[in-house]
Amino acid sequence: MLTPLTPETHSRFTALVIGPAGIGKTSLLHTISPGQKVCVLSGEGGLLSVRSLLQAGTIEGWEIHSLADFKQAYEMLATDVEMKTRYEWVFIDSLTEISDRCVETMKSRYPSKSDSYSLWGDYADSMTALIKGFRDLSPYSVIFTCLDQVEKDELNRRYYGPAIPGRKLKDRLTSYLDEVLYMTSTKNAEGKEERVFICHPWERYPGKDRSGKLDVFEQPDLGHIANKILGEREEVDHE
Repeated sequence: MLTPLTPETHSRFTALVIGPAGIGKTSLLHTISPGQKVCVLSGEGGLLSVRSLLQAGTIEGWEIHSLADFKQAYEMLATDVEMKTRYEWVFIDSLTEISDRCVETMKSRYPSKSDSYSLWGDYADSMTALIKGFRDLSPYSVIFTCLDQVEKDELNRRYYGPAIPGRKLKDRLTSYLDEVLYMTSTKNAEGKEERVFICHPWERYPGKDRSGKLDVFEQPDLGHIANKILGEREEVDHE
């Protein structure tokens, strides 16, 4: 049976947040309204910056140690009705760490060097299926974080891309999601350092905005981004 398109079925968005280590990608959880529960899938084991949210019960979730863990988390969020009423957001932190653990799974599955082609093909297929699965996981808004990595194009020009194993997956990752937000630090008009999201392609930085609602530079605040894209969420006061 065909599923009709309605505003209710599209009151969500997906985003990839790319940025250097320590810029505050995990801390973006503080910018989601406390009234909106978040399921966090953590591949880094480093949630100290959001410990207060764990203590308050605003965020919950699981540690992801393997490809099997990643698949199990997806199945639970996709099939458990209680999960769909409990959480409004899924926050995957980070694809860099989780994909590395998936490569480890593949290496144990294909121990011979002669199986390298099969290893990387199976890895790319498995990760692509899971990323697309999470992307399509209604009713949640889904945020992936990822470290950045300097790449070179065919003209030897440097640019920033996602730090994720596998050329096939790396090249296609940003095309799978609604929004690509590069998180960086820059100086404002007063000369003070401030963090920003780059939301459109700019200089060497990736960015994408399918909603057409975001400016080139936006404050790194997921409540603010959701409000601009969906026009129906309350922003969080962080003062």
